[in-house]
Amino acid sequence: MTAETGEETKRETEGVPKKLEPIRKEYIWGTEDWMLSWLHEGLEDCPLLIKIIRAREALSVQVHPGNEFAREREHKNGKTEMWYVLDCEPGAYLYYGLKHKISPEEFRKRIQNQTILEVCRKVPVRKGDVFYIPAGLLHAIGAGITVAEIQQSSDVTYRVYDYNRENAFHEKRELHIDKAALVAGFMPPLAGHHPMGPRLQKNGYSRTLLVQCPYFVVQLYKIETSCEGDTRKGFRSLLILEGEGVLTGGGRSLRLGAGMSIWLPEGMDFYRIEGKLKLLVSTAE
Repeated sequence: MTAETGEETKRETEGVPKKLEPIRKEYIWGTEDWMLSWLHEGLEDCPLLIKIIRAREALSVQVHPGNEFAREREHKNGKTEMWYVLDCEPGAYLYYGLKHKISPEEFRKRIQNQTILEVCRKVPVRKGDVFYIPAGLLHAIGAGITVAEIQQSSDVTYRVYDYNRENAFHEKRELHIDKAALVAGFMPPLAGHHPMGPRLQKNGYSRTLLVQCPYFVVQLYKIETSCEGDTRKGFRSLLILEGEGVLTGGGRSLRLGAGMSIWLPEGMDFYRIEGKLKLLVSTAE
């Protein structure tokens, strides 16, 4: 392929919908499928990271820093995120913030003597639950839970408790007590674990605002017949949860099915989705 041909191909693919292939990552507790990430070609500067997390075992109790701390200490973005529960086993639960206010000194002591779970807020989960997790909120996904996670494009995580697990080399994973104590909030979460907005019925579809924050907006769409939109003000990421249909836009047509991740670049004047589908639509603020 000549340089001229390559530039022509690039121009032809700009401004059109694109199907993204999941990138699988294996961990001691389960798997992550990266559905939208900086690892996808052409999306190295995308401000969002979207994953499907399948927790065979519980994830570590952890906290993420905000932008200011992360950029100063880690030279990366901070990490605010949200979870949408796709599936869970009976009796599954997760940890979401603290039960009550504690002091920084108590926080450090409980990490060191491994009693931090005693003050973590344990929440039973159901399919369709929504959790907003701002930077500074202690949290952990429990065993038997599958979530869609939408977050700032960052991998900065501070672990505070990991159930004394060991890797294949019989080594315990590192804890980050000092940094966690500097960024954690010591109050219960201000928000609940429900959608931030009402369900709005439109002609041919409905949409529900799940989370809106300074970094992203995530909405749940249920399409009965069709839905139209544009990306003149910014890109959209579509994560197809259920059903099937067809997307047309940018001079192209894509068949949609459960498990697919679709990138709609900024600058599309029009797109249309037809079919019967349930999907998450994410944009950056």
